[in-house]
Amino acid sequence: MRRYLPVAALLLAWAAAAHARGLLIPEDKTVPPLAMLNHKVTIAVEDQVAVTHVEQTFRNHTDRPLEATYVFPLPKGASLDHFSMWVDGKEVKGEIIEASKARDIYTSIVRRSQDPGLLEYLGNNLAQLKVFPIPPHGDQKIGLTFQSIAGNDNGVVEYVYPLKTDGRATATLEDFSITATIKSQNGVANVYSPTHAITLKRTNDREVVVDFDKNQALLDKDFQLYYSTGEKDVGLTILTHRPIASEDGYFTLLLTPKVEMEKEAVVPRDMVLVLDTSGSMRGVKMEQARKALKFCLENLGSKDRFALINFATTVNRYRNELLDATPDQVAEASKWVQKLEATGGTAINDAMAAALNFRSGDAGRSFTIVFFTDGMPTIGETNTDKILANIQAKNTANTRIFTFGVGDDVNATFLDAIADKTRALSSYVRPQEDIEAKVSGLYSKISNPVLTNLKLSATNSISFNEIYPPELPDLFHNNQLIVMGRFNGKGASAVKLEGMVGMEKKEFVYDVTFPDKTKDDHTFVEQLWARRKVGYMLDQIRANGEKKELVDEVVALAKKYGITTPYTSYLIVPDAAVPVAQNRAPDGKPNVSFNAPAPGGAAPPALTTGTGSGGGFGAAGAEKPKSVEDFAKENQTKPGDLETKRGNYADANLDKLGDKGEAGQAGKDAKEKKALYDRARDLLQQREQEGVQAGKMGVDLSLQTANLRNQSRLDPTALKNVNGRNCLEFGGVWIDEGFDAKMPTFTIKAQSDAYFKLLDRQSKMREVLTLGNHLVWVTPNGTALIIDTSTGKETATDAEIDVLFAVKK
Repeated sequence: MRRYLPVAALLLAWAAAAHARGLLIPEDKTVPPLAMLNHKVTIAVEDQVAVTHVEQTFRNHTDRPLEATYVFPLPKGASLDHFSMWVDGKEVKGEIIEASKARDIYTSIVRRSQDPGLLEYLGNNLAQLKVFPIPPHGDQKIGLTFQSIAGNDNGVVEYVYPLKTDGRATATLEDFSITATIKSQNGVANVYSPTHAITLKRTNDREVVVDFDKNQALLDKDFQLYYSTGEKDVGLTILTHRPIASEDGYFTLLLTPKVEMEKEAVVPRDMVLVLDTSGSMRGVKMEQARKALKFCLENLGSKDRFALINFATTVNRYRNELLDATPDQVAEASKWVQKLEATGGTAINDAMAAALNFRSGDAGRSFTIVFFTDGMPTIGETNTDKILANIQAKNTANTRIFTFGVGDDVNATFLDAIADKTRALSSYVRPQEDIEAKVSGLYSKISNPVLTNLKLSATNSISFNEIYPPELPDLFHNNQLIVMGRFNGKGASAVKLEGMVGMEKKEFVYDVTFPDKTKDDHTFVEQLWARRKVGYMLDQIRANGEKKELVDEVVALAKKYGITTPYTSYLIVPDAAVPVAQNRAPDGKPNVSFNAPAPGGAAPPALTTGTGSGGGFGAAGAEKPKSVEDFAKENQTKPGDLETKRGNYADANLDKLGDKGEAGQAGKDAKEKKALYDRARDLLQQREQEGVQAGKMGVDLSLQTANLRNQSRLDPTALKNVNGRNCLEFGGVWIDEGFDAKMPTFTIKAQSDAYFKLLDRQSKMREVLTLGNHLVWVTPNGTALIIDTSTGKETATDAEIDVLFAVKK
């Protein structure tokens, strides 16, 4: 007998993105919503028509059969054609409940589950069906399929899959995956997600497969996917955000070459491989470096040429001229590499000069240097500023120098500068990492340049400024270039992309409309731009020392957008992936069990009284919690206290995530990052530049700023702007940064009648309340509105609520 057969089908037109997830709610109110074990999503998008199939499995963790109701909130404007499932060979049909009637169901679920995230469904229709029986310790699988039209805005198609889940679901999820296949008769150009770390596989220029799994990101936000279509050799896509019409807007620009781009578009290269063979490279490092060089040689193109240099106290050339990359030449060069031994000092200046001398002057060929070193200059010129100046003096527009710092005894700021000034990349191989693996990973991305010396411009008085990266790198085959910046002007424009393919100048033109003002659909564009800008400014501070105006701007941007920096380390957040059920029951299935919610809901860890028994990022203690009001007043007695005390709290509690699994590693990484930033801030303030440029700290900081400079998707943050106010997360409590212990307060008990009255009177407060059940938000009349589960008003009049939103004069 087959008990669980998912055959439900939903056919709907998706008029607007909405959060929709399945919940299986037992009729027995002492039993919480059942834990979701599995969540599999398969999406097929063809010429904007999207068909999404969802499979979810829920566990009955009790010892008795359960009757339950499955609910699935529908996006606004959705129409339901058919919704049913089969249980024990019988079809069970579902029903659609209109928004006006569904509201009571939504609010009852919120009260019972005490999950304010469900408030986002208010105003939506609801699909529901009865499920019986769900056997003891059994699983119930439910499947559904819906069809939608993905919206197209200015040539960019957006697909959204609602992914937000409550704490119970994310804590017990065993398997999660999304696979999306995008097809278009006009060709698929760029594919991008600002929310999740997707992987792309291009079958051809008209079909792309997108994958995402639970190990790549937190399941705390909707899955957003953007793509554009086009037949040009290089696809260009622009996403814009302009919240204030009188100010410059923000843009994210995507560039992707066609999969089937003509072979003649691949630029022939001259490549010089330079290896540090000083004494410190002896042993495993030298063995790995030999393999890395041989990998580079074996992957040269048929039109490429190469040269080899090793350096220690002196500089040695394999040959005095560039060699064609024929099989015989590569084989002979590999034999020479195998014989290299480590001994002597580190003559970086002389090695760089020798490598640059190999440049042929042939404008039709790119010139690339791959430079490996595990130390700082000790022979000849040792001043890194002078070495950098010497390199720049001999450099030309087509030279690219990719640097590899091996180990921690390098000047990371110096190696970063060499790469940045030649539109290349710097990489670091830590002591525990494999040089060959690191080199092969980068080499595969940069092996086939298709367009070099890129330039962007626009017509109709549209201008670009504050672009990151400031110097556009080359465009490589099978890779996507993501550029962030700001724009001035508005209206239709022709965006021009210029570049070189060998000696030939190429020009691509794209029609783009730049808005006067936008809604909040693309707020991530502004946030990611700010992160990149902060990363570049931090590098300037490390290289040149602190300047007040630069530090002030870093702090202002970091506080506005919730960016962790050496000056705002208190904003640290563990970047933990969603925990999954690890322990197993005797039958081999995940051992999932939950107690019904405690009256008033569980208090967040920061509210537990005593000597830190409630870890800020770990489990709460058993002591009686403080009220949100008392906690807020204790931690913000004067402006700035909240920041300092959150930083102290993070120091004391980050390690309470444990030392195992993803959460434990995330806590350890966050603690180390905060300690790194705190130490860097102290050194910068003491004008000790070498401490933040070289050695282990220099490499650590380079990697952190590189993450900011290249950020293309949003990370978790401790600071959120909700309904116009910045709120800071502090051990599970969200507190308005403008809160003052002396201001009047108005406390409402979470999920009470007063709570829902607030939503009725002020619909925009939904954004605030979805932060959680413990928060402080300063209202327009200057009163601190407090939400708490243990205390507060359970009823309130319209007048009591309305006065909070009367703007203070």
